[in-house]
Amino acid sequence: MIDVKGGQLMVDIIGGGILGLSLAYELLKRGRPVRVWERASTLGGLMGRTRFPELDGMECDRYYHAILSSDRTLMSLFDELGLRSRLRYTATKMGFYHDGNIYPMSTPIEFLRFPPLHLIDRLRLAYTILACRQIRDWRRLEQIPVAEWLTRLSGERTVRHVWAPLLRAKFDGDFSHVPATYIWSRLVRTTDTRTKGGSQELMCYLPNGYQELIDALAAAIRQRGGQIELNATIDTVKIEDGRVTGLVVNGHETPADNVVITAQTPIARRLLPPEAAAVSARWGQLDGFLGIVCMLVVLRRRLTPYYTLNITDERIPFTGVIETTNLIDPQYVGGYHLVYLPKYVAAGSRFAVMPDNELRSVFLGYLRQMFPDLRDDDIAAIRIGRERYVEPIHPIGATDLIPPITTDIQGLFLANTGQIYPQLTNGESVCAFARSVAEQIHPLVANNPSAAALSLA
Repeated sequence: MIDVKGGQLMVDIIGGGILGLSLAYELLKRGRPVRVWERASTLGGLMGRTRFPELDGMECDRYYHAILSSDRTLMSLFDELGLRSRLRYTATKMGFYHDGNIYPMSTPIEFLRFPPLHLIDRLRLAYTILACRQIRDWRRLEQIPVAEWLTRLSGERTVRHVWAPLLRAKFDGDFSHVPATYIWSRLVRTTDTRTKGGSQELMCYLPNGYQELIDALAAAIRQRGGQIELNATIDTVKIEDGRVTGLVVNGHETPADNVVITAQTPIARRLLPPEAAAVSARWGQLDGFLGIVCMLVVLRRRLTPYYTLNITDERIPFTGVIETTNLIDPQYVGGYHLVYLPKYVAAGSRFAVMPDNELRSVFLGYLRQMFPDLRDDDIAAIRIGRERYVEPIHPIGATDLIPPITTDIQGLFLANTGQIYPQLTNGESVCAFARSVAEQIHPLVANNPSAAALSLA
């Protein structure tokens, strides 16, 4: 029943996204055989690509993703996979849409000139960023509501004009449960990209997006003897006598003794049989996620000079205007310009269930309100993406409820983005997490006494 290669027990990984692939690669580096199961016909999950047949087959990322020059784990991974020379670096700009006007916010001078705030507010906002950089013990922040903490540092007017609108958009209206760690982690990550003078924000990209990393990981996994199975729907994990014994895949049982589920926790719980009811209950203590609807507008011209245009107008439903071709050279996407309009949605949000044609009409209406000169013939194509489980929710003081990687069932492990904390979910944190998971479970698999005994039977 036990699948063994070269005397090493195999690890089955459910999920072929960046996390699953990175974990498989890290385990193979440690000499551990792996098998990756992916339900879709392609790898990459949220970081995969979308194709536009009507635009001569142009391809681009389904959702927007950034790589920062400070992403140390990603950079080392690119070195190992031979991708570092493929990186392109760009100094990007950021703006704010406030009260019907667009303000640049890319340099310290622009920062200090932001009209909605008084001079003292701007100075306190700058102090907030500097204070974040000095904090090393984040645990005390997880007990403080983010609005309370920001008011203490930035002042009430700054929270009202800047922070509250951004938080309200990010958390679909209600950020009362959000701890201060959210802003702390976000500011530390983004300010790491600035040059020593603080005047430029350096970001980078791969010409063919994260697909290059996905393809390189898949190739490295196969070269090291790992298996990747596509179109593989996992029906359930088989458990007997307190240990994993197999997987039911597409209705057929296959032996397995070590299984890592990388799916989001609500999905992972559905894969557990009644014998794992206690584990399922433990995982369910913290399984809240925001979803996303994101409209990608492919334009024939540039819309703004900004990579990120933050929005403080509460009437506008999307959280920002992300023009990724101010980072990525348009030549890599057929000469077009890509604008992503994301909206994070709670489970009960009307936008989560709004039909595509209505969502398109609503979003385009507000985009034209922001940019009255946007014409119909500027728009080459539109795609609407939807995902139910994207952003894990970590309420105030709930760190102890995050499920551990290990379980009481021998050979069963959980590793998903809901366990990444206090870092934000992005390519860097996911790959770093995969590396730490591999370090934790590799010796546990190697020292699994019952499985080792069975492998000799």
